[in-house]
This record gives sequence, C-alpha cells and structure tokens, in this order.
Amino acid sequence: MKASIIKRMLTGALIASLVMAPAMSVAAASSDAPEGSTVVEQVVESTTTTSVAEVPAKSTVAGVVTTTKGVYLATSVDGVAVTSSVASIASGYGLASNETPYAKMTNMDPVKSHLAKAAIDAAAASQGGEVGPMINLEFGKMAGGKYSLLSSDGPAIQIALGIPKSFAQAGKTYAMVRVQAGGIVTILPDIDDNPNTITFATTGGAGAYAIIRF
Repeated sequence: MKASIIKRMLTGALIASLVMAPAMSVAAASSDAPEGSTVVEQVVESTTTTSVAEVPAKSTVAGVVTTTKGVYLATSVDGVAVTSSVASIASGYGLASNETPYAKMTNMDPVKSHLAKAAIDAAAASQGGEVGPMINLEFGKMAGGKYSLLSSDGPAIQIALGIPKSFAQAGKTYAMVRVQAGGIVTILPDIDDNPNTITFATTGGAGAYAIIRF
C-alpha cells in the first residue's frame, strides 16, 4: 500500500499549485522579475547560526539513539534519531577531517511558516490524508565551532521519528511531507514496519517536515 501511493515526488504541476498561489502577493513586490516569472517567498525558515549550543545533544526513538550530534528540540514528535552513521554522512558529503555532521530539529510554527504549512496541507490532501506533527529539520556540519548547512542535493540521510500516541492510528499508512526552499515538495515514504515510528530518507540542508497519515 505504501509503495504504490507514495514512493514518488509530487508532479511539477502540483508543486507549482502548492507554491504559486500563496506566493502571488510576494511576486508583486518585485518589479525586476522577468515576464512570466513568480518570486516565491522562501517557505523554510532556517534556524542557522554561526555558533550552536549542544544541549540537548542526543535523542532516542524506540530505543535507537541518534548517531549525530546536534540540537534536538522537536517535542511535537516522540523523539528524533539520525540512523545513518556519522562516517557515511561525512563521506557522502565530502567533509574534511575537522568537520563533523550536525543536526538541528525544532518544532515548526505554522503561523511563521505559513507557506510551508499551505504546501504541507495541499500535499496531504493530494493523498486524502491528515496532517500531524510538523518540525523544522536541518543537516549541517560543525567546523571549529562554526555551523553551516550541508548541500540539499547530497546522498540520502536516514531519519527515524516517534509517532505521538495522539496521532497513531491502527491500519493507517504514514509518510513524511518535506518542503524545501523554493517550494520543492516531496512525499517521503515510511520505510520501516514499526507502527510507532516513521523512518524516511532525506538529504542535507534545511526543510519543513510533517507526518501525514491516510
């Protein structure tokens, strides 16, 4: 059931419908935009800083401890864990010997990130689904106490989230909606068999994410 419905990205037409309509007021603000183009407001609100506190630095999902240092403040889900190894992330993103992967997970504020919320709602509706917990998720690197984002077009990084009891429902299929800067919307399938968790593959960079069920 999962594979037949959600193992795909939304089509370009749907992506456009998700981001063009709420961004029209933004387009009007730019008189320099080429004819036929639309200036799309950035839908992902990054929490990027140059110096990051490392508390709390660990999180656990269903007994699995995250592999990656970071800031784990996403309380809307029942834990977040990076399950890809530090070595595989470092190798895949070409990190130097003095650079280490670093993750940042926080609750998403739908009021501040209203375009991301609109995109998430539309993606869930395309599957006949309901929207659950929403989080901001970043993958970056630390070097000499300085933080910067990893590329969003790098290799897959695997993440596990605990599904809150308030959103868990027997017989439902779960997936993640990811909204990246520029209005790129992707539905990421759950690749584990645990009804209490959702595991998915994403990439570096920043994004707004939401669990959906259908």
